[in-house]
Amino acid sequence: MFKISKWLHKYVGLLLLLFLMWMSATGVLLNHPDLISGISVPGGLIPSRYHLRNWNRGALINLLFSEQHPDTGFAGGRQGVWITKDGGRTFAPLQNGFPESRYYRKTQTLFYLESDSPRLFAGTGGGLYACRTDTEHWEAVPLGKDREQVRKILRIRDRVVVFTRSHVYASPLSPEETDFQPIPFSRDEDRPTVSLLKTLFGLHDGSLWGLPGKLLSDAAGVILFFLSISACYIWYYPKGVRRRRKAGAAAKTRAKALFRFCFRYHLRLGIWTAAILLIIAGTGLFMRPPLVAVIVGKSLPATWYTGGRTDNPWHDKIRNALYDPVADTVVVQASDGVWTGPSDFSRPFVRTRLPVPIFAMGALVFDACDTGGYRVGSFSGLYHLERETGRVTDMTTGRPGHRATAFRPGRCMATGYFRTPGGEAFVNDYRTGLLPLGDARFQGRFNMPPEMTTGFRMSLWNYLFEIHNGRFFAEFIGNWHILIIPLGSILFLLLLISGTYDWLYVKVFRRKFQSR
Repeated sequence: MFKISKWLHKYVGLLLLLFLMWMSATGVLLNHPDLISGISVPGGLIPSRYHLRNWNRGALINLLFSEQHPDTGFAGGRQGVWITKDGGRTFAPLQNGFPESRYYRKTQTLFYLESDSPRLFAGTGGGLYACRTDTEHWEAVPLGKDREQVRKILRIRDRVVVFTRSHVYASPLSPEETDFQPIPFSRDEDRPTVSLLKTLFGLHDGSLWGLPGKLLSDAAGVILFFLSISACYIWYYPKGVRRRRKAGAAAKTRAKALFRFCFRYHLRLGIWTAAILLIIAGTGLFMRPPLVAVIVGKSLPATWYTGGRTDNPWHDKIRNALYDPVADTVVVQASDGVWTGPSDFSRPFVRTRLPVPIFAMGALVFDACDTGGYRVGSFSGLYHLERETGRVTDMTTGRPGHRATAFRPGRCMATGYFRTPGGEAFVNDYRTGLLPLGDARFQGRFNMPPEMTTGFRMSLWNYLFEIHNGRFFAEFIGNWHILIIPLGSILFLLLLISGTYDWLYVKVFRRKFQSR
């Protein structure tokens, strides 16, 4: 058994060398987005499937038009904010004062406040920004103490309300100044829960135990990188010695000392970090399809999740929100379901079931329709829900909504929806880009600005994330890339188990046998 385990550890380890090196290096950097948020990768180093075409890949999430000047519109998405002054025929970047970091400039929501001095609000990954459209200059709008990712900006009666991932802020609807203050925001639930997916992610990156846990995960990642390098040298060194002996040359003293160093600390560091590496490998198995489908929708008691524990029941859960003026209610789409409450937030929100499939990543389109009902779009498709009857219609086909799932992308992966001043409707699909609905026609409008293609760059964090989850390699191996993470995790578990057994056999079992 020891011989089999030793053989497995050696050859599985050699097979996984590159895999473990890129996973450990990218994992450590992904754990600290603030450190790399200002770095981006040029388009020449990015596979062609990531390059933008027809506003795809979330380049367009919002497009708002002015009511007073219908030819003026504002587009927002993962590449920032753009302005058109000719009805959508051309777009120019609106970046003066906007975050320079491509990681933080990703814009989830826009809100246009028209007055004598109109202002545009943008909710980004780096917080809330406001722009006076006469000067086209952005300024940061303070919310809480820390930088918060803004998910939705709504007008609710006489207030502008901002939803971040954890909080809600409101300001009087003033044409001159805004003063956003937090709103008490509770919900009615007997047993608070946390999603199983979030728990496993917290185990995987260490955030389950807060900052100490993340630092421990970082240390394990650095050690894993050393284990990979040292394993390569431990395997190579004896071969080099044999070649030198055949050539009649003596072994190099430095090389021998390096071999001893690598061998000693490969054993020590490997056994010291075996437990945490087993956790990282085991949870990584559920981070990507197909096994992620097993845990989607499952939950655990909130007391089980120790990382970043807070009294706020919405902590890191809010994904989108809408205001229903007919019922005078607010509907919040969160990572643990849909919640409904009064527009003045005076009573706790209650859990609500919407008969609409929402992909596991959340709804990117979530609005109240003028005709009544809700418009809900995610990677599961774009749907219209009649609030009174519960009837669901697929807006891309006009047919009744099909039985889509929360973990399998639909035919239309909706990332955005908008209507022109003339009433034409368009949906933005993550894969193919902007598509007309019904009788809508492009007519030379809504061409992607050349700045998006000629100067295309990707934030380093997103670049490393695509490498870490294996999607980066779809350019080279096609749909087989989906097997990289599950197969790599299984082999990594086998590597850790065999290495632990080998160490125990040599240090414990064999000594006991010899003493007998």
